[in-house]
Amino acid sequence: MKINLSDIRTIGTGLQRPEGIMAADDGTLYTADMRGGCCRINTDGKTTFWGSLGGVPNGICIDRSGNCIVANIGLGEVQSLAADGSHRVLIREAGGRRIPAPNFPFLDSKERLWVSNSTSRADVESALGQPAPDGSIVLLEKGVARIVAEEIFFANGVALDRDESRLYVAETMKRRILRYKIDDDGSLYEREVYGPDFLGKRGFPDGIAFDEDGNLWIAFPTWNAIGLLTPKQELVMVLEDPRGEILKQPSNICFGWEERKTAFIGCIDSTTIPCFKAPAAGLRLVHQQ
Repeated sequence: MKINLSDIRTIGTGLQRPEGIMAADDGTLYTADMRGGCCRINTDGKTTFWGSLGGVPNGICIDRSGNCIVANIGLGEVQSLAADGSHRVLIREAGGRRIPAPNFPFLDSKERLWVSNSTSRADVESALGQPAPDGSIVLLEKGVARIVAEEIFFANGVALDRDESRLYVAETMKRRILRYKIDDDGSLYEREVYGPDFLGKRGFPDGIAFDEDGNLWIAFPTWNAIGLLTPKQELVMVLEDPRGEILKQPSNICFGWEERKTAFIGCIDSTTIPCFKAPAAGLRLVHQQ
């Protein structure tokens, strides 16, 4: 399973730090944008900027009403951005504790919002330079936020499997993926490493996403690469761009367009979105019908 750089096309223009990306059923792509809002990209590539969120929008997801849920790592807020540009704050704290570094949100079929909080420190860069187990997972359910997992070395991308029985999180500074079982009340338990305990010298995982075949796709920004963990938990490198010609610090991956068989890559240092035909359809997310 190998994708060549010649198979990659790009869509969208003028983006700034489109770390988070999502694809809607109508073909529209949504990305975070470091100017303090989000971008819409039509299938013809037309790109429009909307929203005045401030801060630095990072990971995003879409709810069933079409609102863009944004982990704003620059403000320490999780926000909901409506189509008309208005927004509201969903999370600033959990259990009386500030959430200073929300990184990625994931909405499940029960309307529960799972959010990685990369570090408890206000200075996110220090968590990368001096790693410590101060990251966490926050669950927002029925308007109440609580911390359901802790002691993670920079909690990053989040995904749930097909039956939503397990949660997966990229533990970036340990260069591995963690997996938890989800209890009926949303509590996480039986933490374990999913796949290799060490994903390689440059294997700092960022965004993650499942496909219909049970492969967990991983964006590796310092590797300029996309890989996946098979259902047998074996790491397979799918796409590598050592010179950063197209993949410029890939940070997230999503699937969309016809049968969800096109993979779209959010890249920290890109002004456009690389995409390619995926070997399997992406796992359906709650906003996809």
